Amino acid sequence: MFKRTTLILLGLAVACILGYFLFDNAQQLRQQAEAERAKLFHVQTDTIARIEIQQQSSDEPELIVLERVPDSDPTQWRILSPIQSAALDFPISSLLNTFSRLTPEITLEGSLDNPEDLAAFGLDNPKQQITLMPQAGDPYRLSIGNDNFDRSGFYARANDGEVVLIASAQKGSLLPSLLALRDKTLLSFDSADVESFQVRLAEADPEQFQIERQGNGWQITDPKRLPADDTNVNRLLNTLARLQAVEFPAETQADLAPYGLDNPSAQLTIKLAASAENSDPAPLTVALGSETNGQVHVITSQHPAVATLLTSTADILRSDLEDLRDHRIARLNANQIEAITLASEGEEITLQPLPSESGSPGIRWENPDQPGQAQELTSIFSTLNSARASEFLQDDPEAQKSLQDPTLRLTFRPKPDSGQDPLTLSLAPSGLRAYVQSSYQPDIAVIDLSTFHTLETEVNRLLEQEEAS
Repeated sequence: MFKRTTLILLGLAVACILGYFLFDNAQQLRQQAEAERAKLFHVQTDTIARIEIQQQSSDEPELIVLERVPDSDPTQWRILSPIQSAALDFPISSLLNTFSRLTPEITLEGSLDNPEDLAAFGLDNPKQQITLMPQAGDPYRLSIGNDNFDRSGFYARANDGEVVLIASAQKGSLLPSLLALRDKTLLSFDSADVESFQVRLAEADPEQFQIERQGNGWQITDPKRLPADDTNVNRLLNTLARLQAVEFPAETQADLAPYGLDNPSAQLTIKLAASAENSDPAPLTVALGSETNGQVHVITSQHPAVATLLTSTADILRSDLEDLRDHRIARLNANQIEAITLASEGEEITLQPLPSESGSPGIRWENPDQPGQAQELTSIFSTLNSARASEFLQDDPEAQKSLQDPTLRLTFRPKPDSGQDPLTLSLAPSGLRAYVQSSYQPDIAVIDLSTFHTLETEVNRLLEQEEAS
């Protein structure tokens, strides 16, 4: 008896749950159907092949015409009028989605009993008109008039039907500006394809230099060979490779003088490597002109217009030789060093790496003439690799005199298969700074005195231990 009652109650519970689910599902379907019926337009956005946006202004009417590129996957659009340009997908997708979901807040029935009444809604001569043209069938047209009294909505007509009130939040997506619609790409290339580039700066201190790819890094080759700062060079090239305009003051490059581009403040020329598709790619060029309102005028070889860049972007493109040269005094990999010679005050020691041991935190070094006294050189390597020149000196008598008899001399001999060049460093203190002559750099470098003292302390410690043994 108990089991039978339980089964009956369980069946009733299941029936209630099922009934509630079916009722709720039916209610949702009804609501969806009502929402679909309430829409102004019933349009499949993927069938739209052309969009026209007509806007009245105090100057002259503007007609923006957009056309879907046939057979493009993913979908692409082009602007046909008032300019010809590639278009951005996002604002067009937003327009189409908003258009297809438009639902009136109020329908003013009888609003067309007297056609002159349209003037009260600004619909006798609409301020804006949007027309979507499908691949087949009649177009969908939305005429937009005045805002209502509290600007919470605007009056509109769908295909010359009744006047409706639509929430004002919809208007922004429906009426993107020409600038918002157009593709703002000024240059497009793969920075990995760059073989070399040249920079010419015509500012207060004019200069010209060239940088070439060397293996996985970069080398300044003109006006003289200098190691380049790979990080800053790659930042410059990555900025160029995705260069985007802020505005377009002129659609052609016919008259450059008003924008300071007849005598550019900076010019960059990029040479790309040959490829299977293009055996002799044309150089890419960029020129920067005058600055106005926090923006800098620019032209490129890949775009016909005069554009502007943010000043912060232009500053990266105007990097000078000092910005792009490597300020390190050494590039050391302890795993690739065969021997180190450290000298100070007439004392000298040569150390070689010991075979690595399981669980050892790093490389240990010893003098082969006095085995059994392993040394840690982590501080020397980290100090040298982190040291940066605050400036470089050429033909400086004081620095040259100081380095004739350096306080420290460090020599690093690489392993034969390392691919590294030998490195020699001569260091001497001078007041609150120190001079370094490095075989990695052709010029004398100036470094912090604290960096010199760290190296001096480590070298003297090793020499003292050598002398004590």
